[in-house]
Amino acid sequence: MERSPADLMPRTRLTGNFVVWLLASLLFISCALMLEYRRLDSRADKVANDLNHHLEMQLASQGMVLESFAHYLSTLDPEPDLDLARAYAARLQQHEPNVYMLALASRVEPDARESFMQRMQDWKGRGFSIHPQREPGVRTAAPYYPVVLLEPELPEARALLGMDMSYETSALSGLLGRDGVDAGLSRPIALAENRGYLLYHAVEPGFEHGKNARLGGHRHYALLVVRAATLMPGWALDMPGLSVRLRHPDETLGDRGLLFEHPGESRSLLPLPTFTRTAALSDETQPLLLDIHYRPPWQVLDLWLIAGLFVGGVLLMSQGGWVLLRVGRARQRYMEQQQSLYEKAHYDHLTGLPNTNLLIDRLEQAIRSAQRTASRVAVFFLDLDDFKRVNDLWGHDVGDQLLIQVGVRLRESMRGEDTVARIHGDEFVILIPVLEGESQLDNVRDKLELLFTRPFRVGDIELTQGGSIGLAVYPDDADDAEGLLGLADRQMYLHKQTKGRDDISTAVGS
Repeated sequence: MERSPADLMPRTRLTGNFVVWLLASLLFISCALMLEYRRLDSRADKVANDLNHHLEMQLASQGMVLESFAHYLSTLDPEPDLDLARAYAARLQQHEPNVYMLALASRVEPDARESFMQRMQDWKGRGFSIHPQREPGVRTAAPYYPVVLLEPELPEARALLGMDMSYETSALSGLLGRDGVDAGLSRPIALAENRGYLLYHAVEPGFEHGKNARLGGHRHYALLVVRAATLMPGWALDMPGLSVRLRHPDETLGDRGLLFEHPGESRSLLPLPTFTRTAALSDETQPLLLDIHYRPPWQVLDLWLIAGLFVGGVLLMSQGGWVLLRVGRARQRYMEQQQSLYEKAHYDHLTGLPNTNLLIDRLEQAIRSAQRTASRVAVFFLDLDDFKRVNDLWGHDVGDQLLIQVGVRLRESMRGEDTVARIHGDEFVILIPVLEGESQLDNVRDKLELLFTRPFRVGDIELTQGGSIGLAVYPDDADDAEGLLGLADRQMYLHKQTKGRDDISTAVGS
């Protein structure tokens, strides 16, 4: 009678081997979990570093915009031209679309309040008042700092015009007019459905930064309104399991110091850890505090690593070589399939030339490159004359061989960086990605004329074939791929009737 392996092995040894196998499996599982934990921790560090870097770049950009605005205003001192200031602020916002709003606050002495409001009403052509009204006897000698300019002047922000930034309830109360303080950060403010803050920068006459901190403060302050939500990148808001809080550096504000909060969502049922990171942004004038809580979803787990180590512990790597061999073969088959699918999708099956898909892709790339370098792109559209007659007289096999020979001659006559594509039937397109001048167009025309001067031979059949050509040039004739191809096609057909049989005619787009 056949005996089982358990019968051939003593029970104590069987138990010992089972314990060793179990401990080895647990060790492999523990190693897998530890490696995965470290990988997730590194991922959390990378997310925090990327977000920190993005925010610091955004803050630096906002600070540079405000400083540029303040320096420009300093050239207009002692009384800035508000029309020029508005125009310059609009130009800054064109270069930096993330800037929400630029503003200007000017110092007004109490005894000049009425005359200043009248002057502003004359400039704006509508009512202007400094508000809120101070209570009688409260800091009556202190100057006002009303907002005199907003760009853009959004409907929801018009109430800011004339608002006294030195008023005790203002976000800038106690900050403007301080001796020796040129720039800084306000307390949080409410912006419609968002929260944000104000950046202020003193306007220094003649760019004498730090030399005009006279007693009584500065005459003008450039302001920049920052919406905290616009500082966050889209990828951080879309990342599952990522919670972000941006806080004001003044810890005494408590909950009022919260500028932005994105709770994030994590629907993982697994008991995954939550990684927490807190950082103070390094911008001098905007040292905001960033809190990150990242609970990764199960999709980011490297399940293959965990399963592989577990299986390796169970099988003691006895099947490792066989698995690698099978994976290698599967990968090779997959790559071959992908290459086959790519060739079918991007190359003509008859001539081996690029098809319409690949042509459009290369043409769009050439147009983008031409936009950056201010160069030109040329598209020749070639159609064989009376090709249907070849198929009718000699059959489709002869017609296919003729198309193949035309494709070979076209490819041999063009440069390596040019693209020769067959897009439909007897239609070919030649793409010149960098047109160096009219002489190059003439050179291509000459090559195409020579291409049809020699007859084509298919077996014992000698064929004399002609063609018609249309030409379109970017950006002279069209500014996109569809327009260039359509114009070249139309020009080819418009001139198809203007030539003799078996000749070649070139049409230039206009």
